[in-house]
Amino acid sequence: MLKCSGLSKSFEKKLFSDLDLELEPGEILAITGPSGCGKTTLLRCICGLDKPDTGTVFLNDQNIGSLDTEMRGIGMIFQQPVLFPHLSVEGNLRLGDKNGDIESALKEVGLENFEQRNVTSLSGGEGQRVALARALLAKPKVLLLDEPFSSLDEDLAMKLVSDVRSILKQRGCPAILVTHNRIVAEKFADSVISM
Repeated sequence: MLKCSGLSKSFEKKLFSDLDLELEPGEILAITGPSGCGKTTLLRCICGLDKPDTGTVFLNDQNIGSLDTEMRGIGMIFQQPVLFPHLSVEGNLRLGDKNGDIESALKEVGLENFEQRNVTSLSGGEGQRVALARALLAKPKVLLLDEPFSSLDEDLAMKLVSDVRSILKQRGCPAILVTHNRIVAEKFADSVISM
């Protein structure tokens, strides 16, 4: 279970103040709102890339606020897949788990037999699926998704929305999606909040 209590963050302006969130296992939340309102910053505070001004982040009743990002057990998928071009698909997936079952991970995201593909030859949707497979191989306790469907054409985005939701539900992995797209938010998430 993820619990955020009293989170606040300001840069030049106040982005959010005294924000409380709670996610049960397998629960998916979408956060919508205009650019610059703090959606991505909230994700960055939860996973440890940014430090909130106030508040605490608990994961399974443990305060993880002082833990380094890589020790929190939180996966994050960005708007553009962060893949290393000098590595094959398998090489990129090994970064998620050196000893993981690459074949099963690729099958789960619909990319069977892609192990030796060069990541520079992948389409946008395939790249996002590889990024998802890598994040899931690390067995995250929570998955954060920052606009991962926005650069894809509408049909592919909706297919990926459905596939990723199904995978998260099967695993019981709670997730937070940040998006500008209300249709994507409603199709992907169990509940939607606006910032």
